[in-house]
Amino acid sequence: MASADQPIAFVSDIHSNLEALEAVLADIERRGAGRILCLGDTLNYGPDPIKCLHLVRKMDLALLGNHEEAVLYEPIGFNRWAAESAIWTRSILKPNCLSDGRKWANWEFLKALALRYSEDGMLLVHASPREPTSEYLLPSDGELILGDASDKLIENLELVERICFVGHTHMPGVFTAAGFQTPDELGGEFRLPPDAKAIINVGSVGQPRDHIRDSSYVTYDGEVVRFHRVPYDVQKTCDKIKAIKGLAERNGLRLLHGE
Repeated sequence: MASADQPIAFVSDIHSNLEALEAVLADIERRGAGRILCLGDTLNYGPDPIKCLHLVRKMDLALLGNHEEAVLYEPIGFNRWAAESAIWTRSILKPNCLSDGRKWANWEFLKALALRYSEDGMLLVHASPREPTSEYLLPSDGELILGDASDKLIENLELVERICFVGHTHMPGVFTAAGFQTPDELGGEFRLPPDAKAIINVGSVGQPRDHIRDSSYVTYDGEVVRFHRVPYDVQKTCDKIKAIKGLAERNGLRLLHGE
């Protein structure tokens, strides 16, 4: 577990956005985080899968996301733009008999990604404790009905010993039995009450969807979760996407509005 002097940084949903990832890594270094843990979806949508993958391989941990599954296997259930992007990303990353060792190493790294990781009461998954790469825990799942949380949220909290970190929806915030709260509602930080459980969505580095275009990530010192937003050169990423035939321009345009 990290100390107050060296918090852990949690990143997720980089989506091959190099400009966003480099900006976040610089911010993490400035804050003096002791470790960097990635919750999956390093790949897809964006123009720089190889460079982003190389940076993630230097992190202390990386998990499997649904977009890694799509690139490794098939983009089942994806919309047309996401599926086309997965196919293009696979064409860039998948090795063949003529590929060099570095390309094979990247592919083997992807194939070896774990579904979950736990440590000292802390659980890490990409999507949800119940379905690690596929289930969407949305803010609406935190809406109380007659004062009670939804069955979906309760069932996921039951699988958490103390605190869980997820990504997948690209919308940062905190789920507890009392519902969902955004970082703004929390004043940018969350302290877990005694004898309580929480699921922390860290947001997205490379494709925020909470109508804020700045990258999102969190740090945790064992007591307090802090939410961070980091600006980056969004237009540069958009221009790169537009220049690649295998990627939909829509993948870039949505970055301008954080959606």
